[in-house]
Amino acid sequence: MNGAELFVACLRQQGVEWVSGLCGNGLNSILAACHAAGVRVIDTRNEQTAGYMAESWGRLSGQVGVCLASSGVAHVNAMAGVLNAHFDGAPMLLVTGAGPLQTAGRGHFQDLDQVALAAPVCKYARLVDAADRIPELVHDAFAAAISGRPGPVHLTIPMDVQTASTSSAPCRRVVRPSGAHPSAEVVRSAVDMLSASRRPLLVAGSGAFYSGAEEAIEGFCAAYGIPLMVPIWDRGTVVQPCAEFMGVVGAATGDPELLERADLLILAGAELDYRLAYGRPNAADRPRIMRIEMDAARLARGPCDLPILADPVHAMRELDAAAAARGVSGYEDWLRTAEQLRNRFTESIRAGVVRQGDVTHAIDILDAFQAVLPAEAVLVVDGGNIGQWFHQTLGRRQYPAHWLTCGASGVVGFGLGGAMAARAGFPSRPVVLLSGDGSATFTLTDLERAVGQDLPVVMVVADDQRWGIVASGQEPSYGQPLNSILGAIDFVAVAEALGATGMRVESADQLAPALQEALAQRRPVLLHVPISGGIPGA
Repeated sequence: MNGAELFVACLRQQGVEWVSGLCGNGLNSILAACHAAGVRVIDTRNEQTAGYMAESWGRLSGQVGVCLASSGVAHVNAMAGVLNAHFDGAPMLLVTGAGPLQTAGRGHFQDLDQVALAAPVCKYARLVDAADRIPELVHDAFAAAISGRPGPVHLTIPMDVQTASTSSAPCRRVVRPSGAHPSAEVVRSAVDMLSASRRPLLVAGSGAFYSGAEEAIEGFCAAYGIPLMVPIWDRGTVVQPCAEFMGVVGAATGDPELLERADLLILAGAELDYRLAYGRPNAADRPRIMRIEMDAARLARGPCDLPILADPVHAMRELDAAAAARGVSGYEDWLRTAEQLRNRFTESIRAGVVRQGDVTHAIDILDAFQAVLPAEAVLVVDGGNIGQWFHQTLGRRQYPAHWLTCGASGVVGFGLGGAMAARAGFPSRPVVLLSGDGSATFTLTDLERAVGQDLPVVMVVADDQRWGIVASGQEPSYGQPLNSILGAIDFVAVAEALGATGMRVESADQLAPALQEALAQRRPVLLHVPISGGIPGA
């Protein structure tokens, strides 16, 4: 076999069933090998979409998403997805073609040190310099992507390496190693800290999701009546109805202020960043902080009273068992207070809705979602303003493990790639993309690729003809929006020109029936919903 065929055999060995990509310089041999081996190639019109597909699959599944890009600027375009994976700690592999190794540095077509560009935001980045080394380097890349705190990795594979003959065998399957357990002494200290607390708050971030700690966290919070929150944009560990779930923390438009009331923060795989006010280090009543983290460097950032370098799933199970053995009391009174604060906050958001005549409001879309979407639906949310409304009006039917938001980077424009990845990876589950009009136009032409490759998603475009969250922030300071107003687009006509079904929804009472109709179709559907402006709490 040749190097490209060996590379694809290695992907198959790792369980990869599909890859995203855009054809171009240096990819032909790999594409041919994918087709011959039965690895589905989902092609896009923009490398950004392909990159977002791979990182979104990593964030949705915890498996390594794979993106193929051609050389030069194509590599740079695909790096948008790599950077998102870097911020969120998502496992993905960017594979970039290149001109022949023997002419590298001599000015061949699109001659570029792609490894140097990728390395600062990758856990592993290598040039594949010989076909015989492909199994070794693919194995190392996958191992880096899923071990410890997951993240993106990169391989540049030159054309002459792809076409070179090799007798090497595919690499063995990489299995995520079992993470570290906390020591008995650390667990005792954690129980001491919990016992001394009166108002503990558990914040479960993406690290808890990637460690598979959903059941452990749910059981721990239920056993002791501890409120549970998820940092806005992180992958959530809440899979099903959970009385302890209090929504997101760190939204730009506010939250129920549990962070300010808590006397103990238990951070399970959550970053101590701006979303958590950096742990409120200068507050006189700063809560004590217990951090559970797999990455020692991240554990050292910011204030921390008890650092626990361990896999969150092991730490949560052992803390639960030790607290039960110690007879730690529950926190039901505090949980009731937290519920009251959450309900009061949600009610204030709804009470603050300002309508402009009969124009549909963002909250109407979310109410329709609550009424219509089945519990198993994957909901992709892309956009600043509409994203704030989504997070602030959480219903009781959609839970964070079923969401895919922008991730810790706060990027906009990833949504269509994310929705296509969700549909490719979960073909039996409904997939709905909720997007602002600004976010929608980043990669809208890839709606045609969703049509052409049988990826039926429902795309709901909430159109206020502005970069809503930016404009709303500018107006109080400058008296007017600055370069944040957008023109009108006939999204229905655009969708139909791209081969999808387009539907315009003019009123709130049309939303639920239109959404039901869209979900029943077996092809991509775009619902264009003009909405009034404004952000929650404004």
